[in-house]
Amino acid sequence: MKGHAPGFTLVEIMIALAILAVGLVSLYTAQGNSLRASGSAERMQVASMLAREKMTEKMMEIEEGLAKGAFPDDKVEETGDFEGPFEDYRWEYTVRKVEIPIAGGEGEGAEAGGEGDGENSGSESNQAPASAQANVAKIVSKKIAESVREINVRIIWEDLGEEQSIKVTSHVSQL
Repeated sequence: MKGHAPGFTLVEIMIALAILAVGLVSLYTAQGNSLRASGSAERMQVASMLAREKMTEKMMEIEEGLAKGAFPDDKVEETGDFEGPFEDYRWEYTVRKVEIPIAGGEGEGAEAGGEGDGENSGSESNQAPASAQANVAKIVSKKIAESVREINVRIIWEDLGEEQSIKVTSHVSQL
């Protein structure tokens, strides 16, 4: 009886190559995903740094204006592109008054403010505190709108064919 020749059969070699191919494809895919995620994280970090830089620049401009007695009254909108090596990024800048909505209307405040005892419910005496609260709320809202500005800086860039952005918001007040 002849012995079996040492070595591998063709079927064993093909199975080993198939297992190797599946492993290498998985490894290649994981490496590609890792590189994409790393690149996206780097672009996000650059955008964050550019947003901080632009916000600081605009806050300094506003502070200089405050020192001269100027405070932005109207809505301000500006856009621009960064210079090299950041030419792939652009920015949008807005300043607007902070508007505080007053909750409830005249009718809602009157109902919430009065604890009538049954006899006086709906009378003018129960509505006076509610209208006083509404007046105070209007005055406070007006003062805040006059003295507080919301500053938004948005950095925009392309990442894998999609527009990405990061937005930074701050507030400045004139006391």
